[in-house]
Amino acid sequence: MTRDAVLDAVRSALAGVVVPPLPHVPASTVASDRELLAARFAREARAVGTVVHEVAAPTAAIEIVAGILGALPAPPRVVTWATPLACALATAAVAVVAGAALRVVDDGADAKGAVGSIDSAAADVGVTEADYLVADSGTLVLRAAGRARGVSLLPPVHVAIVTRDRLRVDLGTALADLRASGAHDSCVTLVTGPSRTADIEKKLVVGVHGPCALHVVLLDRAEA
Repeated sequence: MTRDAVLDAVRSALAGVVVPPLPHVPASTVASDRELLAARFAREARAVGTVVHEVAAPTAAIEIVAGILGALPAPPRVVTWATPLACALATAAVAVVAGAALRVVDDGADAKGAVGSIDSAAADVGVTEADYLVADSGTLVLRAAGRARGVSLLPPVHVAIVTRDRLRVDLGTALADLRASGAHDSCVTLVTGPSRTADIEKKLVVGVHGPCALHVVLLDRAEA
């Protein structure tokens, strides 16, 4: 059969298909599903070395991020995305830690290479927001558009902040939702645990090609 004949046959077959309306899903069911997804994500992420912090509100998230910064051996240099949640929490956490320094890095600075990339490479901590969390693999999905990719890749410690509504059951669902949102990115970064490699003598080494520590701060809600 020719291509046109195949397409005509498909159109004819679909013409009589009636798609039933989606059932109403109670809010309690949505909340229960998110609890299950959060538990699954935390289990899978921890299995690959990610530190998962589940908190109720931004005030608790600030304490968590400040604790991460305060545990470093010297006053930390922090770079953060300019996205609202990451920037607000990073700014508040840095204010708690004596001597800590913060720089907000946007895509323009990172792309030029003179300011953003150097600061990201010299920083101790990079703070980002994940667009989605993949529950079945403990993976973070980070869009590139308008954001400095070096913030998640260059500092030895990566802190990703995300609310529970960003949880998705699998990567296919996350990417489908990303496409449905109209996003057109030159790159989508998938992060599953800290950077690791076994290229040399098949010995696993953490932190060679990127952060040696990954923290995910999972928020119930973005409001205090």
